Amino acid sequence: MDDYAIGWAGKVMHWLRFAIALVVINLLFIAGTIAGLVVFGVFPAATAAAILLGRLRAGQPSDRLVRDFSTAYRAQFWHLAVVAIPFQAAAVLIFLDLVAFQTTAVAGSPVSAVLLVLLVVASIGTLLAAFSAITICTRYRDSARAIWRYAFVLPFVSPVLSLSLILGLGALTLALFQFGVLIPLIGASAPLFLAGWLIDHRLAALDATHPAHGAVRNEDGALALAPSARTSTA
Repeated sequence: MDDYAIGWAGKVMHWLRFAIALVVINLLFIAGTIAGLVVFGVFPAATAAAILLGRLRAGQPSDRLVRDFSTAYRAQFWHLAVVAIPFQAAAVLIFLDLVAFQTTAVAGSPVSAVLLVLLVVASIGTLLAAFSAITICTRYRDSARAIWRYAFVLPFVSPVLSLSLILGLGALTLALFQFGVLIPLIGASAPLFLAGWLIDHRLAALDATHPAHGAVRNEDGALALAPSARTSTA
């Protein structure tokens, strides 16, 4: 009876620590984004958060979330700010497309249907590529151009991954909005956790040097905090 109670209590504590880690990482992501004036900070913050979430998935959660986040955030700040440029440009174009769609829809123009299709396709494509770029940057160091090429190609050559990611993020979005209190608590860490899990699994299938194969590890066996050099597969 005591063993059962201890086991049950241990599971509760495990899930509680997991939930607290998601909340803390989400808050760190928000703080990092704001510290980088949003435009410069969002990709470094997302990548640093994704690194910590990767450790969480691997069963090796960090005991020093703030310090490790700060280390990862500063390590590639300007490089990741450059990596973010095409995604930010795409976001601006999507916003302009949205404005044009709303204007033509109000006017009853048939062009609105075309703009709607472009809006949906561009939004999904940019989102998938952005999550791919973030996950790639958690594992590898490479030039911005190589990361762009790999991130934009990966969703198209991996249709199962893309479909799984779309469905997973859609279900997660519905769940977050169903329980609105969760949005400020895990609104960023939950999708980064899900996307990182799916994309990282695909990267492991494509790259024999991926940490999942035991090729890139620290001496203590933990996943490397800083990304390592990658032999380009794109």
